[in-house]
Amino acid sequence: MRMTSSVLSQMTKNVCVLACLLFFAITGVVHSAEQTEHVEEIQHEASQEDEGERPNEEKAEQDKQTKKEKIKELAIQVQNPVSDLVRFGFTNVMAFGAAPNNSNINIFNLNASTTRKFGQWAILNRLVVPLVYLPASVPDALSGDSGKSFGLGDIEYTAFFARDESKRALKSIGGIGPTFIFPTATDDRMGLGKWSIGPTLAIVRMPDPWVHGVVLRNLWSFAGDSDRLKVNVFVIRPFVNYNFDNGWYLTSTPGIFANWEADGRNRWTVPIGGGIGKVMFRGERHPVDLKLQSFYFIEKPDNAPDWSLNIEFRILFPQ
Repeated sequence: MRMTSSVLSQMTKNVCVLACLLFFAITGVVHSAEQTEHVEEIQHEASQEDEGERPNEEKAEQDKQTKKEKIKELAIQVQNPVSDLVRFGFTNVMAFGAAPNNSNINIFNLNASTTRKFGQWAILNRLVVPLVYLPASVPDALSGDSGKSFGLGDIEYTAFFARDESKRALKSIGGIGPTFIFPTATDDRMGLGKWSIGPTLAIVRMPDPWVHGVVLRNLWSFAGDSDRLKVNVFVIRPFVNYNFDNGWYLTSTPGIFANWEADGRNRWTVPIGGGIGKVMFRGERHPVDLKLQSFYFIEKPDNAPDWSLNIEFRILFPQ
């Protein structure tokens, strides 16, 4: 059922306000922490001067090496989908060449990951809130309606139950749990219109300097708009990362989709590509992760984009 333009406009404004509040809240926390740390550094330097202390070259070199090791360790945690690292940020996907008029689509995902530990086990919460821009040339698959639109997409939540097995016989890390898709889209073209659920499995191996593995899931709809198509989608996300000592890393994290409800020609979406990333410190307490990737779709449904450019930014909260 299509929402009226006034309601859509109001909801879009609300989403923008929430996004702005989240952004300022996160940046405010980072700024406050950095100010506190800066004051502590000044006090520590003053104390050293009063006591006549001066760090020697050997200690400076040790501190530099320790910082490199911390950065590399953080990069490995970032690349592990079932690590207990708390992180907040966004992923912006710019998709180019969507038919019928070679249009561009933009999806801005707000991401949040939190952890709750229970002994050797942990519950890892993953939340994705998408904000979608569609040009007027992208019509609705069922109604054929079109028009430029910006609003909220379907919210996704995954709860991983994970245990670290990297030091055991399996030499791997695994996590399993449910994924929920909520039909929160403000426009029919931005979401599935169905409540969906399915299992998600992650397997990770980390032989230094590599981090590689796969995340698998299948989603089925169980309720929602009866006029919308059923959801039966398989998703496989292989990932491979190669880490350098200074926080830089090479990465490839394509998302491969199979829509079992579509005909054979429109069933698969298969991208190839990759990019680079870097973990850096903005103060010792709140490092950040930046990543840039590009993908070309060697298999895709009719009217889907030809390629995409993905930009990721995350603030990290090491425990």
